[in-house]
Amino acid sequence: MKKKIKCILFDLDGTLINSGPDLLEALNHTLIKNNLQKINSSYLGNLVGGGAAAMLERGYKFFNKTIESDELPLLVKQFLDFYYKNCSVKTKPYKGVLKTLENLSLNNYTLAVCTNKSQRLADKVLKELKLEKFFKLILGSSEKLKLKPDSEMLDFSLKYLNFFPEESIMVGDSSNDILPSNLLKINSIFVKYGYGDCLNLKPTFKIESISEILECIKKLNN
Repeated sequence: MKKKIKCILFDLDGTLINSGPDLLEALNHTLIKNNLQKINSSYLGNLVGGGAAAMLERGYKFFNKTIESDELPLLVKQFLDFYYKNCSVKTKPYKGVLKTLENLSLNNYTLAVCTNKSQRLADKVLKELKLEKFFKLILGSSEKLKLKPDSEMLDFSLKYLNFFPEESIMVGDSSNDILPSNLLKINSIFVKYGYGDCLNLKPTFKIESISEILECIKKLNN
């Protein structure tokens, strides 16, 4: 008998929240502190994603500069110290997120966040945006599990929540979300409004708005 979808795993940045403006502020803070200029917000889409180190490397590359390996730890610390204090100044949930989470909760779906953002940052920003109450699990990065696109974080989440892959669906904005879903045979939804792309991978659905999730699940459950 076909199992119905009962569990929904969400990526965070670029899926539930538009964190780009605050990430750019942290990047620009670090660049200015190290005698470089601010980068205009029009370049945001080319900079966000992959964590602090990756953003810093892209920021330096913007000015045709490279970061020496012994410089990187201090730059990452400067970036993260600023970002931790300012992670929800300009960050907002995407349009429709709050209503969608409310509807999914009312329909008794189990919701979880599975993000490469550090655990303390994921907890902090979701609490400050008053979204943490919707999730039975908020799983951020730690030294215990390999980051997405490895499948460890998704696999851990399902085992922790006690759901089979076929009872679950992953919602995200990049190949980092779709690839582990495919490996674990979890249905997936790619949101087109985020920062990433799904490359040549094939998610189960592609959507323009997060409000379309319920309709996708209904199609799978029928």
